[in-house]
Amino acid sequence: MTDVEALRMAISGTQLRLRRNLREVTVITIVGLLVIPWLTNNDFLLNTFIFIFLFSMMGHGWNIIGGYAGQISLGHAIMFAAGAYTTAILYVYYGVTPIVGIWVGGLVAALAGVMLGLATFHLRYHYFAMATLAAALVIRVVFFRWDWVGGATGIEYPFDQFATLYSLTFRGKMPYYYLTGAFALGVTLLVTILDRSKLGTYLKAIKMDEENAKNTGLDTYRYKMYAMGLSSLITGLAGGLYAQYTMYIDPWSTLRLLQNIDIIMVAIIGGVGTVLGPVVGSMLFIPVREYTRTALGGEYTGIDWVLFGLVLLFISLYRPGG
Repeated sequence: MTDVEALRMAISGTQLRLRRNLREVTVITIVGLLVIPWLTNNDFLLNTFIFIFLFSMMGHGWNIIGGYAGQISLGHAIMFAAGAYTTAILYVYYGVTPIVGIWVGGLVAALAGVMLGLATFHLRYHYFAMATLAAALVIRVVFFRWDWVGGATGIEYPFDQFATLYSLTFRGKMPYYYLTGAFALGVTLLVTILDRSKLGTYLKAIKMDEENAKNTGLDTYRYKMYAMGLSSLITGLAGGLYAQYTMYIDPWSTLRLLQNIDIIMVAIIGGVGTVLGPVVGSMLFIPVREYTRTALGGEYTGIDWVLFGLVLLFISLYRPGG
């Protein structure tokens, strides 16, 4: 056996052990998350985990287009709002159960994302980012003035069918915990498959060098549209779940400027272009956000963003990959 073959076998063995260890850690983590609601009735803790699951989904959604394909979108609040408003409107105005409405909201968000891609994918780099941000600001103004979607007042869920399976609303936080957790797990598995698929490879090639990928015959525009559609679908599903959890939505909560930054921060902190990046990022970002807002509210409002700004600066300088 040559030294090169021995080195290859050693590397292969190390990779196999790492995969095995990762699987074991993943199983232990999932089991731990399953039993948490049975070990505590702390609403603050359960609320934090619910938002961890929601932001993990949104981080995954943004990561597909921003992390894998390298297209830095600052307008994903549009897709989040599309999913939330569609779910709420279908139930409140037309009586359609959110069991269906959440998925319809995801499809509407995917359509909105594709339309945004059609309008902006001819732009590159910071011009694309600025265009998506401008679109988000325009949509925000429209929703504030659009009476059919509630305007600045928003849409509130009725209480006549509260805590029923048809309305998909619950009295305690435990059902929301498992509902959002199941969706977050499903999205993570989907992104794992994407990461190992041809589409994932094509998106990584586009991120590395779009012109070179185009010169090799890759239809970069088509694959970016695929990524945008899937990214928007996931973000829209998170929006629908958010509407179910809060039972009230308005432009302030769904289309605020910092909503776009929140989504991106999750992926950046955990590591862009990775499967577990949004998961790790949400588990770091959300507890800090929730705790600082609860413990340091009032005169210290906004201190969480000072902390996040320092963290982002540190990551940019020392760990640009997250």
